[in-house]
Amino acid sequence: MAAAVGLPMARLRLVGLELALDMDSTTSPQRLLETLQHHKNSPFEVVKQRKGVPRAMEKVASHADYSMKVYNKGLWEAQHGNYLPAGQHKARVEVVMTRARPIDALLNRSETTLADLVTLEFYAAAVAHLEQKWKEVVRTKPLSFAGLNEKDRRLLGAGGNPEYWRGLRRHKAAITVKREKKQYKDLVAYSASMMPPDEYEQQFSAALAALLAPVLAVQNDTILHTFSPVDISPLRIERAALAPPLVNAGGGLPACSPCLSANDDDEREPTTTAARCCLTCGRALSSSSSRAKFCSEREWGAAAKQCRNKDSNPRNNAAATRRKTKSRGQMLFDDSPFVRVPEQYRAFVLAAA
Repeated sequence: MAAAVGLPMARLRLVGLELALDMDSTTSPQRLLETLQHHKNSPFEVVKQRKGVPRAMEKVASHADYSMKVYNKGLWEAQHGNYLPAGQHKARVEVVMTRARPIDALLNRSETTLADLVTLEFYAAAVAHLEQKWKEVVRTKPLSFAGLNEKDRRLLGAGGNPEYWRGLRRHKAAITVKREKKQYKDLVAYSASMMPPDEYEQQFSAALAALLAPVLAVQNDTILHTFSPVDISPLRIERAALAPPLVNAGGGLPACSPCLSANDDDEREPTTTAARCCLTCGRALSSSSSRAKFCSEREWGAAAKQCRNKDSNPRNNAAATRRKTKSRGQMLFDDSPFVRVPEQYRAFVLAAA
């Protein structure tokens, strides 16, 4: 990829990434899709599928910075002309990171580049992250109520529904909700220990072990989706690729650097958008909110507050000076509106305007 755009790997920042795991089985993964409920209170929703497919092939739980995706990989391959051997089935679990923030959090860094993508440290962190996200998925499973009292039975039966916790938060103190949440997790663990091993948990563990075996072996089927040298269309460069690194005049920190999206969704069209930078210092804002105009105090500390103050202080000071001058009666002319509309008619007049 770096050779395709003519830049060193350390200059290309990751702003999108997919972590994927394929689970092989002898039974259809359709039952797995039907058991999916939610991931961190975000419900799994059926993705619109091609005409003629009788049942759900793919489900997604969406969040602000990433999404959790589970789909029938064998059926997807068959739709594209690649058929699995008879009697074999495959399900795929994906964590699709759509912004830089969750990628940077893997190694707890302020910026993750393409050079970090091939390191052992990043690979291990990505595997652990995928495993953690899978553990957070809530599915419909058989429960064992043996040995539980009536209160624990009700909690175990209702705790899998996010609406139960939303209603509880409206009527109970936060510490009470936290204590009951912990009790629910203990009950789920107890129920799982009383039931036979879950089929899909075993498949996931086996697939994860197979990924860790050839550590850093660059193959087509790897947890880190990469591109072949001839498949460059999904790349999204968010700044002029050949521009040299910029340096701020004030603090010497790098300004907006080239950003590369490593997201290999075949159905996504390549797009080119301008990188977002702080209006004051010029630092990149790709890991901040899409509405952010200044540096994040979470990332840059007190320096971020100075960026906002440098923009807002002159404006606020000017407004304060006008108010102070007016209160002292030192205005050269009256700046009040020429027409005063009574309060009861003001909304009607503004709507007509």
